[in-house]
Amino acid sequence: MPRSVSFERPTPENADFSRIIDRVLVFDDFFSSTQLLLLERWALQTPHWMLNNAVFAADGRMRHRIWGASYIRAWKEGGWSALPPTLFSSIAALFRRLNVMIDEVQYIGLNGQLRGQDASMHTDCIQDASNLMSILIYIGEDTNGDLQLFDKDDQQTLLDIVPFRPNRIVAFDGSIPHRALAPTNDSFRISAVVRGSYRCLEVGQRID
Repeated sequence: MPRSVSFERPTPENADFSRIIDRVLVFDDFFSSTQLLLLERWALQTPHWMLNNAVFAADGRMRHRIWGASYIRAWKEGGWSALPPTLFSSIAALFRRLNVMIDEVQYIGLNGQLRGQDASMHTDCIQDASNLMSILIYIGEDTNGDLQLFDKDDQQTLLDIVPFRPNRIVAFDGSIPHRALAPTNDSFRISAVVRGSYRCLEVGQRID
């Protein structure tokens, strides 16, 4: 029997992140039109795109390689304020609205896929890690490319899909096996990604 996973669509202000295991939370129309426009323009025009997002099999074979831009080194050297200002302000706004913060980052960056660049199935962390969460920010061109989520105990079993849609936020248990399909047209599928250990914020707490 497939393992039960909860797919939820709460309002941002009422989202409960007290336990993320086996949960997927989806938020639509998250940013204001102005903030979304700034974020999309920055993501589409950033000069940092390169083939630097890779996943390898246990024996070292390449499983997928897609366009990406990593900011983990900048975060490690200078914290959130060392990120590109547009990315920093968007992530800060996201944390404030959701009342949650990823404070020990394992990865932060942009992923981009063109037609034919399906990502392989993977997990972001060890199974059932209670304090680890992955957050996807869907931005850029209006295209398709489902996020597929699979059973933890039988990775051949597809549990559900989350369609790609700009201005959609997906916060989930990163130990759920998943993969992002490429668009079927000539548009560019972009997601900003931040993942790592998280904590719920106190009321009024600032993101520095």
